[in-house]
Amino acid sequence: METQSYSSLQDLLRALDENCLLLARHGETDWNERRIIQGQQDRPLTMKGFDQRKNLFFLLNPISLDRIVCSTLQRTIQTAIPLSLEKNIALEKKAELNEVKLGIFEGQHKDDFSDEFSRNCYQAFLDDEVNVILPGGGESLVMVDERVRLLTQDLRDRVLCSGHALVVGHRNVNKMLIKNLLGLSLEQGFQVEHENDWLYVYAPKQSKIFSARIPAPGEPIHVRAGFETVE
Repeated sequence: METQSYSSLQDLLRALDENCLLLARHGETDWNERRIIQGQQDRPLTMKGFDQRKNLFFLLNPISLDRIVCSTLQRTIQTAIPLSLEKNIALEKKAELNEVKLGIFEGQHKDDFSDEFSRNCYQAFLDDEVNVILPGGGESLVMVDERVRLLTQDLRDRVLCSGHALVVGHRNVNKMLIKNLLGLSLEQGFQVEHENDWLYVYAPKQSKIFSARIPAPGEPIHVRAGFETVE
């Protein structure tokens, strides 16, 4: 995909000439850093995560936002709260945006299972995250897709009539938000990637999405049409 550079996010939004949905992921957490399976465990940001939060703040602070939405987990709240306070916009905390439940495997190290059965069980999930449900209260992406569908429509409809909105979500939940915004299949939605320091910009009238790595303050933003995919 061709990359286009802008001096600021405002310049991109002016070029799009419509209200947009800005989709961020929370900053890095301690378990992201240590490669521990996280799911809905409520983990805090690392120092790197707070630095990513700072960069998101300075990128979005000049933007006039109508709405700031996050999950009920502290990693998205910690990421979104500075913009909420600066702009005096109440955080809307939505349980529908909580990360996928990973059952009994939450808290396990991704590379160090204590037994072969557990390793094989988790590998089966990785081989088909769309359909496989981990034991102990886990979810598949089919289930996540179902719980975010109505919220996705609400976000899109309000952006169209009210103004730019920021959503701070999680990797797998954001996959399903983008899947619903673009009308993708579940398999295509699974292929969407969203790293901690990436921002997506969705233009609803054009039904187009753009991706960018969030720059350090004062640096240009490099934008590509479309979404990034899992390697």
